[in-house]
Amino acid sequence: MKVFDMHCDTLLGGSHKQLDLVNDQLHISLDKLGGFSRYVQCFAVFIPDQFRGQDAIDFFDRTFSYYQVQTKKYADKMEWIRSGKELEESKKPITGILTIEGGCALAGDLSRVKLLKEQGVAMMTLTWNGPNELGCGTSKNEGLTEFGKEAIREMERVGMLVDLSHISDAGFEDACSVAQKPLIASHSNSRAVCGHIRNVTDAQFKEYVKRGGLVGLNYAKDFICDDPQKADFEWLYRHIEHFLSLGGEKVIALGSDFDGTHVPECLSSAEKNADFYEYLLKKNLNEDLVRDIFFENASRVFKEYVL
Repeated sequence: MKVFDMHCDTLLGGSHKQLDLVNDQLHISLDKLGGFSRYVQCFAVFIPDQFRGQDAIDFFDRTFSYYQVQTKKYADKMEWIRSGKELEESKKPITGILTIEGGCALAGDLSRVKLLKEQGVAMMTLTWNGPNELGCGTSKNEGLTEFGKEAIREMERVGMLVDLSHISDAGFEDACSVAQKPLIASHSNSRAVCGHIRNVTDAQFKEYVKRGGLVGLNYAKDFICDDPQKADFEWLYRHIEHFLSLGGEKVIALGSDFDGTHVPECLSSAEKNADFYEYLLKKNLNEDLVRDIFFENASRVFKEYVL
């Protein structure tokens, strides 16, 4: 089976704990991905909200350097791709894609969009939870700044995907008023199923459907179920079922949030994606649909729009 996971925070844990990407302490290890015929992993450089300006740039640079070292060290295991064309042509079973969580990595400088794209960044969230130069996350229902709107235009121009996970509802509306290409929620579930503010509303999901975008299922307990202790495959399936009722067959994808959150035991490491795949087949979902959710939907959008 094949997996395309649009979000993890493994780089943060790995760099801070000085761990290699082959280890037994993180949800994702390259050794844990070896049992799949294909595993594409988006590795996010997370920029905490307290960093701004040069501090945010320096934080990105440190984590980016760690990623560069790891991809060189384990080049026999994983191929780092930078574009949709490279994704289509990649040969190795494990593929890494570099992303950013937190538009403060731009430090308010629009020219950094092109620079980051040249460094291999394929996708970026505009915010984390708090406000930054582009707009505000879910901590306040405030919209995008003019710089945030310009950043979306520039990201689309250079072929970097716009990720709206963590954006406020007002920011989502502003992004929709500007964006011309598919929008992504790399790691967000359904707010109708679980009321967490980080999950997407039905109206927002329909917008992702209309635009040919993607919404990646988040494995965080408190995004799966209002009672996090009950989070399991069945509750995550309820999110899929609801999204399907809204026409999401080609929109639903995976965005585990591994190594950035508390996940249920049934999904406590990357290799357990195989168990989730089998669970969905037992729920009588068509296998072509399950393949789309696990790989094909995300692969299609990344191949077309990451330049």
